[in-house]
Amino acid sequence: MATSSQSSVEPSSNEVKDYICNACEDQNNAETSADFYCKQCERFYCGNCIHLHGKLFAKHNSIGKGDIDKWPVSKKVVDFLQTCDVHKEHKIDQFCNLHRQLCCPLCVSDQHRYVLFSYLVIITI
Repeated sequence: MATSSQSSVEPSSNEVKDYICNACEDQNNAETSADFYCKQCERFYCGNCIHLHGKLFAKHNSIGKGDIDKWPVSKKVVDFLQTCDVHKEHKIDQFCNLHRQLCCPLCVSDQHRYVLFSYLVIITI
């Protein structure tokens, strides 16, 4: 498991970016990679938008990519981690103790339906 929430995808790839600039997104601009995170605003900013943010909110402290381990996990990463590998349209919400496996509702009905319910644990994410 990765120890950092930073994307390992090369900038030239077609993969979805983990962190996008919220200000650009609000203006319906193309997805722009975020270079900074503001803890007070709880928002991500690209290099261009952080300058205006700094002028408007001089007392806010933004965190650059050099300290990306201090950034929160992006919603896209959380959604990815909570999605079932087999049934992409379902979220993982249970754990089978017998099989030591995370499950979505379809996994339970397909693969774990004969397991005693005492082995299934519903998890809250």
